[in-house]
Amino acid sequence: MKKPWNLVAILVFAYPFITFGIKFLSTESIVASGVYGLILVVLITGIVLAFRHKPTSGAAPAKPTWEESLNKRA
Repeated sequence: MKKPWNLVAILVFAYPFITFGIKFLSTESIVASGVYGLILVVLITGIVLAFRHKPTSGAAPAKPTWEESLNKRA
């Protein structure tokens, strides 16, 4: 990561999930904890993939058709 604030944001975002996971692991069954862990892995994978995605600059925003009809009335 190029910006240190990205790491800070990820840690702040992950803190409640980590604390809940630790408490969940100590009170619930191993299967339920495994399902929670799997959900976290999918969530973290999505976040990492989102950070790796670069926006394309070739696409121009399209003007909605209703906006053109509003301009014709004036």
